[in-house]
Amino acid sequence: MMRQSVSQEQDIESVAFVSSTITPMRMMDHVWKPALLAAGLFLSTATAAGAVSGGGLDYAGIDITGQDFSNSNSYKGKDFTQVIAKGTSFVKSNLQGCRFYKAYLVNTDFEGADLRGASLEDTSMDGANLKDVNAVGTYFSKSLLDVKSVENADFTDSQIPEKTQILLCEREDVKGTNPSTGVDTRESLMCL
Repeated sequence: MMRQSVSQEQDIESVAFVSSTITPMRMMDHVWKPALLAAGLFLSTATAAGAVSGGGLDYAGIDITGQDFSNSNSYKGKDFTQVIAKGTSFVKSNLQGCRFYKAYLVNTDFEGADLRGASLEDTSMDGANLKDVNAVGTYFSKSLLDVKSVENADFTDSQIPEKTQILLCEREDVKGTNPSTGVDTRESLMCL
């Protein structure tokens, strides 16, 4: 019995000591700092997600067939996921970081466009024109083989399936030098 009472007294003294050394402001630090940290992590995650898609769904899932999106800087980072863009023109537009995941890009004209860091995975690209594009760091799937032209395109550091890259190097239009980067198309694809 005596031991328990001594232990209880020590606990009471410990609480009294802690209470006297922690000011109300320091107690608030213990409450607010974790809450502010959690809020900061949440907000930084939300901001990063917005940056990837250009701040929203943008053009995702809509039909922009035959429209003219050429010569513009206002599409950087936009989301074109599952867009229907048959015969649409993106000539000389800034499409950096755009997402064209599962988009229908048949006969779409990207000539001279800036596609750096864009995602063109699982797209339908039959007859699409990639002449003179800057596709540095862009993600492609096997549909890259279906495009009309890759002449003068820069594919440096692009993610292209290995088998697709090998077949792409066999094409006659894999030639020339990109007008904006000065990089040889065959070298950018690491063709032998």
